[in-house]
Amino acid sequence: MTADRLTILHVYPRQMGVSGDRGNVAALVRRAAAADIETEVVEYAPGDQLPVSADIVVIGNGPLSAIRSLGDDIARIGAPIREFAASGGPVVAVGGGFDLATNQVVPTEGAPIDGFGVFDARAVRGAERRVNYFVLETRYPLLPGASTRLAGFEDHATRIELGAGVVPFADVVSGGGNQAGSPVEGAIVGTSFGTHTQGPILPLNPQLTDGVLAAATARLGREYAPDAERTATIDRYAREARATVDRYVDKAFKRIA
Repeated sequence: MTADRLTILHVYPRQMGVSGDRGNVAALVRRAAAADIETEVVEYAPGDQLPVSADIVVIGNGPLSAIRSLGDDIARIGAPIREFAASGGPVVAVGGGFDLATNQVVPTEGAPIDGFGVFDARAVRGAERRVNYFVLETRYPLLPGASTRLAGFEDHATRIELGAGVVPFADVVSGGGNQAGSPVEGAIVGTSFGTHTQGPILPLNPQLTDGVLAAATARLGREYAPDAERTATIDRYAREARATVDRYVDKAFKRIA
């Protein structure tokens, strides 16, 4: 970690990367470049030496079989990732990566799997399968004036049981979300968030990418200021994609038993 470069740690990219999750890393790199911030992406595989420091941690989506395959490595690196989040570092955990970042993943069969414990929550498999465009109003801290409305896609059969006092990542406008009684989605701790929003979420929602980068640069004592001219094209693409989701969201909902 240096004052002029952000280190992005991509955890388990091969095992937890089935939904275009490298797109989340790419969005962070491209967006940072538009603010004249250099980045370095470090990929972590099971058994590797975990980097001593990082500025953003990204964990992508993956199936239960992938989580099971990670074995003791989850316990080995869980404490440093928890400490990173507790110190104010942003962890971005998506899909199965969100499940992995909770205290415990509870499968429909077999023993529960202890997670990283970044979020005080349990991911309980066997809920109603939700396959749908996803529209949310996020509670994650964004730059002043940024829209809190997010769009994406959800495909999961997990109930997220949040611990007492845990702030949800978002309120559900359309979609399933945590499926635990209240129309909320995901979880926030500090500047970290977990969600089942795929798509991937950061390229579709540049304001959220800005929020993550602002949190990371603030820890380095630096202000994050994206250049609107340099991001105009990608912002337009994202805006048009979100408009398409809004247009079709009520027509595309599927519930799969």
